Amino acid sequence: MHDKKVKKVLLLIFLFYGISYTQEIITIRTTEDLDRLKADNKGNVMLVNFWATWCKPCTEEFPELLKVHEKYKEQNFRLILISLDFKEEFETKLKPFLSDKKVNFTSYYLDTKNPDDIMNYFDVKWDGGIPATFIFDKGGNLKKSVIGSKDFDFFEKEINALL
Repeated sequence: MHDKKVKKVLLLIFLFYGISYTQEIITIRTTEDLDRLKADNKGNVMLVNFWATWCKPCTEEFPELLKVHEKYKEQNFRLILISLDFKEEFETKLKPFLSDKKVNFTSYYLDTKNPDDIMNYFDVKWDGGIPATFIFDKGGNLKKSVIGSKDFDFFEKEINALL
């Protein structure tokens, strides 16, 4: 009897801690992919964040973004995380990072031959620095471009102004 209880407890521990939190990582290659992403999220305030695991300000900002997602996920809000990690580190750095941070929603990975097209798509003034955050209203119109890391309070203020 005691062995069955121990096995059940161990199974529960394994199930709880062994869960992979990343549901899906979708690759973005073109501005057409971004058009589809925007169209799929029309009617929602979108906070699009470009980041990478090798970028210290990005990883420091990451928990702030996850707090924003957690607070607003049931409202008309979408957090879109687009990783700029190196292709050869996709499996060894990006996926483990997202799993470790318990990201449980779709994330995106930029793999493009035309990075200038992507940068200009968001803001012609964007020089490619990260973290870079672009906030869109419910109609899909860009309302704010931010280069550099910000905190939860900043993001909350910007989101509340558009909800």
